[in-house]
Amino acid sequence: MELFFAVFVIYKDVICARTKIQLLLYMDIGLFSQPIKVFLADVSDDVAAKREKLLAVLRNARMQVEVADKDADDEAVGAQMKSCDCSVHILGNVDIYNPDGGGYDTAAGSQYRVAKAIQGDNFKMFVWNPSGVIGQANQYVNDIRRGIVENTVYSSKPSPIVFVEELRGIMSVRSKMQQQIEKKDVFFIYNDLDRNTSNDILNMLEDVLSVAKLSISMNSDTDYTEYIKNQLPGCKIGVIYYDYAGDWALSFARQIWKDNGGKSGRTPLFIVGNSQHATAESLKSFKGIMEPDVNEISLIPLDIKVFFDKVSS
Repeated sequence: MELFFAVFVIYKDVICARTKIQLLLYMDIGLFSQPIKVFLADVSDDVAAKREKLLAVLRNARMQVEVADKDADDEAVGAQMKSCDCSVHILGNVDIYNPDGGGYDTAAGSQYRVAKAIQGDNFKMFVWNPSGVIGQANQYVNDIRRGIVENTVYSSKPSPIVFVEELRGIMSVRSKMQQQIEKKDVFFIYNDLDRNTSNDILNMLEDVLSVAKLSISMNSDTDYTEYIKNQLPGCKIGVIYYDYAGDWALSFARQIWKDNGGKSGRTPLFIVGNSQHATAESLKSFKGIMEPDVNEISLIPLDIKVFFDKVSS
C-alpha cells in the first residue's frame, strides 16, 4: 500500500510538471495569431527595459516586428514604417515631442515625428505610456495626448501583455461570438491558457451548481464582449478564474465589472486565482467592487459555493 501511494505521488508530480511545461510551451508559441507587422520605435534609456519586454511579447504573439537600422535616416525609417501596419512608441521621462525637449533630436524623437507624418487609414500609430503617470518630469505627455488624432492610439496599460492584446484588438477585425444564453447558477470565465486547472475546478463545481462556462482564446479573432453582457445577467454570480494568465485576468475582470454596470451591476462578481501563481496582494484593488479570493485548486469550488450561498441568501 505504501509503495502504491509513493508511485501515485510520483505519477501525480510528473503529470503536474508535464502540464506546466505544456502551458509554458503554449504561451511561448504565442498568445495571438493575427499576422500584424509592427514597427517598434527606439526609446529613451529610462524605458529601454520596457521596450525589451514588449519586444518579447510582440514576438511571442507571432507579430512581425521591425526595428530601425542604427544609422537609418528619416527617409529610410519612413519607408520601413510604410511596409508595416502600425508603429509603437513608448513614452518615458524624456521629452521626445517638443523642439526644446531633451529627446527631440534622438532616434526616438525623429521616429515619432516620422510616424506622425505618415499615420492614416493604412498605418496606425500606438503611443504607450506604461507608467500611466504624468508628473513634473514628463509633462510633455499632455502635449502628446492633446495631439492624438484618428488612427493614433494612446494607451496607459501597465502590462505589455495587456497592451499587445489591446493593439491586436484594434488592428484585427473580430467576429462576434454567437452562443445561446443560458439560465445558470454560475457564469465561469477563464483563459484558455488555464484550461487544465479550470477543468479540475469545473468538475467539482458542477456537482453542486449549474454552470455556464466560457473559455477565452487569445488565438481567436472572436469578440466575446456582447455575449458576456448578455449571459452574465442570466446567472446568479459571475466568476473570473486565473492561474498562469494573471495579467489578462486582472484587466479583463475590471472590464467585465464596468460592462456589467459597475456598482449598479445586477450580477455579483467573484475573481479567484490559483495560489500557486496568484497573491492576495494583487487582488487588493478589487475589494469593494467584487469578491477577491486566492486559494488552492481543490478549495476554490468550495469558495465559489460559499460566495454563491452568501449572495443568494
